[in-house]
Amino acid sequence: MSTLSPLALPLDAYEITELLTWRRALHAQPELSLTEHDTHAFLRAALREMGCHAETVGGTGLKVVLGQGAGPALLLRADMDALPVQEQSALPFASQRPGCMHACGHDAHMAMLLAVAKRLKVNEELLPGRIVLCFQPAEENGRGALALIGDGVLDDPPVGGALGLHVWTGLPVGTISAAPDGVMAAVGEFIITVKGRGGHGAMPHTAMDPVVAAAAVVQALQTIASRRTDPLDPVVVTVGSIHGGSAFNVIADDVVLHGTCRSFSKELSERLPDLVADIAGAAAASHGASAETVYNQHTIVLRNDRTMADLVASAASSTPGVRHVDRTMRMMGGEDMAYYLERVPGCFFFVGCGNLDGSSEPHHSPRFVIDEAGLPMGANVMLRAVANYFAG
Repeated sequence: MSTLSPLALPLDAYEITELLTWRRALHAQPELSLTEHDTHAFLRAALREMGCHAETVGGTGLKVVLGQGAGPALLLRADMDALPVQEQSALPFASQRPGCMHACGHDAHMAMLLAVAKRLKVNEELLPGRIVLCFQPAEENGRGALALIGDGVLDDPPVGGALGLHVWTGLPVGTISAAPDGVMAAVGEFIITVKGRGGHGAMPHTAMDPVVAAAAVVQALQTIASRRTDPLDPVVVTVGSIHGGSAFNVIADDVVLHGTCRSFSKELSERLPDLVADIAGAAAASHGASAETVYNQHTIVLRNDRTMADLVASAASSTPGVRHVDRTMRMMGGEDMAYYLERVPGCFFFVGCGNLDGSSEPHHSPRFVIDEAGLPMGANVMLRAVANYFAG
């Protein structure tokens, strides 16, 4: 452990300033999933300046290998993409791209991993093993991790463990969460087209109103959680958008419902496509309409390896500024980091970046703002976890 001590030292004032400069520059220039070309160029330039050779993976992603040795490598991952949200934060470095915002903290994740990369590169001769740094595109649409895995990021060199992090405004600055087992849900997306027969709003008996049928479908879908599944097996069904009709006095031909299902077990996530389709079809048919369902599985349940979660928790408990280490938090949000952790043991941990009074806006809000005081802690925890991983 003594030879790795430079890795575990807290970031100094210059390193923190550099981290925040990277974060703010990335925040101002967000890009959506699979279009992260300027982000790719920014990261490549920063990595080149610190002496790292970066390989393009997953279309717009980047991979860097540090260290020597024949044993399995440790993968460190940060996501890159932003959301189709119009920023309303009033930050001096707010998004300069209309309708696009880093409303989930991926700018912070990239900046923290850059800070970690620089520290590791400076001390590369002290590493007893190899580290694979991955900057991953397309987390928000669930495609990025599988693209990188398809490009061999877990194979060359062979990866034996993985770490990732996520800022979280639901946790105050000074809190790190590293829970074992299931932490984030499997995410499914459904598109239900309720088909009726259009007509005049004043003569509904001559038409078949899909709006009324769609309303019945929305209500019936809630029975998945209340009546069709084990109440001890968490599930959420949300209809996020409803589109149909063109005028106040016209009965439309169809209505489209777009929503999501979240679950915490493999068995339930595999049942949900049929449940959604069957319930939607029956509810629509009860009103004389029909329903066609398309169901896409975005991510699987994210499960932290207990030993790796313990390793991160131990690192966090000795990191300056960390006041509390949580071991219980889990949520119905999803993350494609799950695909790495399905293949190798690892831990995806959360870095508190919320206001101490709990007033922070939630993720994906146009007013989403993080407390940057949490970012050095996140980088420091990852650095200590790296040191502990190789020391163990």
